[in-house]
Amino acid sequence: MSRSIEALCALLCVAAIGCAPKAVVVAPPPPAKPEPVAIMPAPAGTYIDGVIANVGSRILLHSDLATRVAQAEDQGAKLSPAETCSILEDLLFEHLLLEQARLDSVVVDEAQVNAELDRRIRYFSQQIGGDEELEKYYGKTLERIKADFRDQVADQLLAQQMRSTITGDKQATPKEVEAFYRQIPKDSLPFINASIEFARIVRYAEPSEAEDRRVKKYLEDLRTRIVEGKLAFDVAAILDSQDEGSVKEGGLLPMVKPGIMVPEFDAVAMSLKDGEISQVFKTDFGYHTMMMVNRKGEQYQARHILRKLNVASEDLRGARTYLDSVAGLVRDGRITWAMAARDMNQDEETKGTNGTVMEPNSNSPTWAIGDLDKEDFFVLDKMVVGDISTAQPFEEPGGRKGYRILKLNKRTQPHAMDLVVDYPLISQAAENAAQQKSIDKWVREHLNMIYVRVHPDFANCPFNFPWVKKSVQ
Repeated sequence: MSRSIEALCALLCVAAIGCAPKAVVVAPPPPAKPEPVAIMPAPAGTYIDGVIANVGSRILLHSDLATRVAQAEDQGAKLSPAETCSILEDLLFEHLLLEQARLDSVVVDEAQVNAELDRRIRYFSQQIGGDEELEKYYGKTLERIKADFRDQVADQLLAQQMRSTITGDKQATPKEVEAFYRQIPKDSLPFINASIEFARIVRYAEPSEAEDRRVKKYLEDLRTRIVEGKLAFDVAAILDSQDEGSVKEGGLLPMVKPGIMVPEFDAVAMSLKDGEISQVFKTDFGYHTMMMVNRKGEQYQARHILRKLNVASEDLRGARTYLDSVAGLVRDGRITWAMAARDMNQDEETKGTNGTVMEPNSNSPTWAIGDLDKEDFFVLDKMVVGDISTAQPFEEPGGRKGYRILKLNKRTQPHAMDLVVDYPLISQAAENAAQQKSIDKWVREHLNMIYVRVHPDFANCPFNFPWVKKSVQ
């Protein structure tokens, strides 16, 4: 397969447009029992785990590979030994990047880790049907899920950061894109499934001031009973907390670092001593009171009670009326969609993209039809390019309600890849191919500089780089 076709397949698979699959990890599934993959025979007895590679000071466990294989097979296809080897090579490359980052003292920003972790949790919560279903799926609270996956997400972001330093940000010129496209044989041009690009503007229904006062007073009264010794905090949490993830545990949360919880929650927690009970405070989830259980350095474990604010029907009507007015202003030409998306939009994910909704796996505006949320699909399917929908109701997994309007920016019918129609996709593939050349050179150079050892059971893997050769020298 030529470099051009390989680059196109790698790019198109992310968008699920019909090439052989390659695992794209967005967020980890529940921990898998480490079962030896086909290419590595299981030793006698019960196999628990083992080291399959060393990259500098880092170790790669068999369970790491087994988890990635399980993630790939969750997408529908049983992997061949060669595909398992390809996943192993991806892991070796990640570890090489991370080891070089350690040597270069490169670190990833904590705020970036927190934002990415929140984005992934939010995405999977939406896919599975809400926070409660996600907690059932993992058998853990959201806070524990975040804490367990924090290091993995940090490593992935650090590897991406190191990769960016290798590839740079060079963009392909139109001439280079055309040359890249022309070297692909016509009978090898990929088939592009139907796709769309769309944008949205969101308005949340805000609880009334009366509701805000009611909930706050309710929790203040409950706190007073706790402080006066009339009611134990854990009992009060079981009876009155609306946090489904911790209510059965008397409001007890896992030991966490700042950044796992929302900033307002962390700020209150870090101001408390062991056994101290906070004043009532507000976050996007509602009103809380908290009791500090244990502070260890920058980590803390607390109990909390949450009371949510209810949204009345008139609050929802207000959000719908607001967005219908915004849509009317855009249709009449009094303001542009971009202005409305920037100034009248409460969706933090789309305010900076003119309202355009990005596909999370590829970070591209192009969505395969089958990947759309069903509510969005039924609205967009009836629209023509340029249309703006009426205000549509929605409810987020955490229970926040509101309305949104959608705009169809582009619709593409199934077709063989075309230079004009699919120029952005081909341009990205051309840039990826150029970046891969830089990566190839970097890996070969650093395999001579960093100690690498791969378990002999993987000696027959068809690696692209001499990982095994390096290990036996």
